[in-house]
Amino acid sequence: MTPNGATGTLVMQNRFLFSSIRMAHTADTFAPSVEPSPHILFHNGCKLHYWLSGPAAAPLIILTHGEGTDHHAYDEQVKVLARSFRVLTWDIRGHGQSKSGQLFRAEAATDDLRAILLHEGLTSGVLVGMSVGGLIAQLFAYRFPEFARGLALFSCAPLNAETTPLQRFYDRCATGLQAALPYWLIMTHLPARFSLRAEVQKYTRETMGASGREHFLAAAQASSPIPAIEPDYRLPYPLLIAYGAYDQPGWISRTVAQWTAHYPAATIVSIPGAARSVTQDNPSYTTALLEELLRQSFREKRY
Repeated sequence: MTPNGATGTLVMQNRFLFSSIRMAHTADTFAPSVEPSPHILFHNGCKLHYWLSGPAAAPLIILTHGEGTDHHAYDEQVKVLARSFRVLTWDIRGHGQSKSGQLFRAEAATDDLRAILLHEGLTSGVLVGMSVGGLIAQLFAYRFPEFARGLALFSCAPLNAETTPLQRFYDRCATGLQAALPYWLIMTHLPARFSLRAEVQKYTRETMGASGREHFLAAAQASSPIPAIEPDYRLPYPLLIAYGAYDQPGWISRTVAQWTAHYPAATIVSIPGAARSVTQDNPSYTTALLEELLRQSFREKRY
């Protein structure tokens, strides 16, 4: 998948698509966007905060952030996408403004999102998720298949991916280590792994601090197998998988192999100049990828 207006080719390297495309600058060519309007929905003991922007009758795209961050992770994408699409961003339970006494659970997060959509009368759209937001998007599409028109998943693994005993042992050790470390140490070192940019690292430290240790760890460790999902289930939608070219090489190789095994027809892209926080490290390139997926999912219908 080549962003609209960019030049270059995609080449296969180690079963992964690496791009020689120059970073696009699509955001510079658009006029000021529609300002997102804030909304609150009280659901299952939590005031869920969400924002809507763009034409009310336009096709919908839902942007779900990752663990320890909030809806501002997609600010640059909203500026562009809201000119032609209805855009929903939200703070998942225990993050951002959606304060909650209940810790994150993937199933509860999909219930929260469905409650927002039903409240707004929204019936179909494209789901976008980063890290644990990608897990939410996959699980939502599984539980409510009539809704999804396409998925874009950034920096995440396929739901219930098969792993080796050694990988499971390593994951348990990593989870245990993360739980044992003091939170200040996690907040000191993790943002540098998430992003290449100092301002994004600062934002991540602030949002992680606002979420707090328990909410962050609950979301960060939510990728364990979900028994309700059949082992042979496959998402039947247009599927974009993207990673930052500077994210962890070993983890990328492992998850790309899992995606390739599950979805050989999926588009897998490396985003240049980005670590895990692809929407902020290289926002224009990421936005161009989303625009192309939206055109594919909605058959070029524009508003």
